[in-house]
Amino acid sequence: MPTLIDPSGSSHEATDLCLLARKHQTDKGGWHLEAGDTVHNYTPAYYEMFKDRREDVHNVLEIGVNYGCSLRMWRDFFPYAGVIGLDTNETCLFSEERIRCFPADQYNERDLMDVMARAGCKFDLIVDDGSHVPDHQVFSAQVLLPYLARDGIYVIEDLTIDCKPELVGNPICMDETFKWHAIPVGRGLGKAFCPCGCGGGEQLLVIQWQHERG
Repeated sequence: MPTLIDPSGSSHEATDLCLLARKHQTDKGGWHLEAGDTVHNYTPAYYEMFKDRREDVHNVLEIGVNYGCSLRMWRDFFPYAGVIGLDTNETCLFSEERIRCFPADQYNERDLMDVMARAGCKFDLIVDDGSHVPDHQVFSAQVLLPYLARDGIYVIEDLTIDCKPELVGNPICMDETFKWHAIPVGRGLGKAFCPCGCGGGEQLLVIQWQHERG
């Protein structure tokens, strides 16, 4: 596996997804930005989730478009997937090969339901990289989780308090239809660490259907 060198001079194993993050300049990973910028160490965790099922992912939804960097990363990583992006800032929306973007507020149920109606599908991956506000993260998940495929994965990035993921996970999964767990991803660059002052790293909050046992 190739390696990437971060701005401090340290080397890191680079997955295919890390290399795509670097190519498209998304801050989800890749160790490609200048020191002082924020670079999260998310791509190794995403790679582990999907490395064996890349061709089985057909629909991806991400809240938050910005420059479209991560949307292009998902498109290139999942060769048969259509990718949808949502954002309140209509000036950043675009459409290109296998990517569509829609205006929507993640804290507005009608906006989200309108996009779900237009998409007309279940999603294999949903990523919340939107406002980073806990109330918004909980609200969006409660609206969108019914549109997650049965073997799909819903990921919330940029937790306000990484060392207490239950503050977001528990309200979402109260009725036990879904289950959550947190994946530690360590400290990234810049501000990519738990902001509460504990000195710890970041975590991804991962939500899946609670499949019946037996």
